[in-house]
Amino acid sequence: MQHDTPPAPLFSTQGAERLFWLLAVLILLVAVALNLRVLDFGFLYLRDDDVNVTVNPNMGGLSVARLAWMFTDWSYVRRYIPLGWLNFSATYEFGGLDPAAYHAVGLFLYGANSLLVLAVTANVIRIFVPARSAGLGTWDVAAAALATAWWTFHPFRVETTAWVSGNLYGQAALLLLGSLLAYLRSYGAAGRRRGALIVLSCLLYTASLLTYPVALGVPVLLVGLDWLYTRSHAQVPFRRLLAEKAAFLVPLAGVLAVTVAARFAGAGTFGVVPGLRDLSLADRVAQSAYVAAYYVWKPWWPTHLSPLYDTLMSFSAAQPLFLASIAAVAAVSVYALATFRSRPAVAVTWFGYLACAAPFFGLTEKPHMASDRYGYFLTVIAATVLACLLCRIRPRAARAGACALFLCVVAALGFMTARQLEVWRDDRAQHHYVASLIRNPELLDLFTSRLLILEFMRGNEDYAAQAVAERLKADPTDEGYLKAAGIIEDKRKVASYYGRTSLVAIVQEQTSYAYAKAGEYREADDHLAAALAADPAFFQASYARAGVLLDLGRPRDALASYLDSEHSASPALTRAQRRDFIIRLEHVCDARGDQRLAASARAALSR
Repeated sequence: MQHDTPPAPLFSTQGAERLFWLLAVLILLVAVALNLRVLDFGFLYLRDDDVNVTVNPNMGGLSVARLAWMFTDWSYVRRYIPLGWLNFSATYEFGGLDPAAYHAVGLFLYGANSLLVLAVTANVIRIFVPARSAGLGTWDVAAAALATAWWTFHPFRVETTAWVSGNLYGQAALLLLGSLLAYLRSYGAAGRRRGALIVLSCLLYTASLLTYPVALGVPVLLVGLDWLYTRSHAQVPFRRLLAEKAAFLVPLAGVLAVTVAARFAGAGTFGVVPGLRDLSLADRVAQSAYVAAYYVWKPWWPTHLSPLYDTLMSFSAAQPLFLASIAAVAAVSVYALATFRSRPAVAVTWFGYLACAAPFFGLTEKPHMASDRYGYFLTVIAATVLACLLCRIRPRAARAGACALFLCVVAALGFMTARQLEVWRDDRAQHHYVASLIRNPELLDLFTSRLLILEFMRGNEDYAAQAVAERLKADPTDEGYLKAAGIIEDKRKVASYYGRTSLVAIVQEQTSYAYAKAGEYREADDHLAAALAADPAFFQASYARAGVLLDLGRPRDALASYLDSEHSASPALTRAQRRDFIIRLEHVCDARGDQRLAASARAALSR
């Protein structure tokens, strides 16, 4: 029976350990300072924040019913993401519909992931780079920090840091990196300590999959790391390590099955899964090769980054770009196999990378996009490779040169990040930027039609309606503009009641009604507040909010909201509406023992 053994030292000297923590704090502080402006950003309706949070009919504070929905529903979106919903719900619990709360969570996840990347990178060096039995030296720590800074300040991070819905990817990465760190620490451990680390790693991996299934290929990478580890530690049997992967394959199989089922079940909402006629085998191979190659070269040339890419909208496997991608992926794969025994790390890294990238190949999607957020963990692999290469540099002059070069690269990446952040400030800024980069007419029309829908919903009705009408004159079959025309027509049907009230405000008011009917008055109040923020003259929302505030036991706020509705109402509120509010207000005041407020309210409302 193996007994618990103390873990191998991560650092060779106290100076190396102090440097590690100093650089960790420095990276964290600079990263937060660089991205702090996201706290002023709003929700992005063009980027699914409405579907996920602001008008999600299932979203609100934590409750038993909401938890049941999270873990049993996979039809609302095309992924099974119960812990992702839990993130949003927990944020709602303390932040309501204030976008700053969600951006604060995203900023926290980004900072925490930066620290985890540093820890993972340091442990990879300690375990897999030769001659580190005594622990990491100061240059090893510096190498890990430089590679982590490259990852942290890379503009690829902007999409997940500045976008509320990107919190799903930040949380999934946080749990995955925690899982990987625990797994790496299990190497060299024994007995109950090793068992506890493996269990922890498996639990964190499962939680990552249940947040968002971006880590489906990671067990293949772990098998490769096991094989690489046993080459230098012959006393550890590879078969035992391989058998442990069953603990990771069980949640992988379960989440994969549910994810695939959800995708096929949601064909009516998210589009039919393409068959071989729509996306041929050759095109699937070309698309997969392009995506695999993209996340290798694009991080080194991160220009013209965009939330939407049109490369895969319409393509042929015979095009030079895709032929080059297939040739590059095939060449590296052949080289990795040919040097399998002499350079095993190359094969482990490459095929582990391909397995981790496979979920982003888009085999069930047409059209597909290689989005920046998909590179979240893939660039962690690149960072660890960078760190392992840097730490092998021996001459002091070469180390100084490498350090200076990397600092310049990191500074340039930070500058690019600062500029890219402005693209995510609001919907209009993002549309202006994205539209300048899109070359595919179909995607540009779809994106522009969505902006016009949003402009119409926010109250720019004449401008949006005219633009939609002009476009449909030129192309009466354009699906995006036909959808916009349908929304405009629906708004006209309710204009007799709502008047010129913006459609965004109306949607929030109707969402609040569903919550109030379910007895969730806090959520109802939040949505009515959002409706009034979109349109302060929306007197129907003010009146409805007065009633909800009474249900919440806040008669003074209810009275203020009622008076706002009475002041803005056109036509004036009816006698029945006034009488109903006074009766309800008096009832609440009696229950609270606040007779003075009831009397003053009666006096004010009888004038």
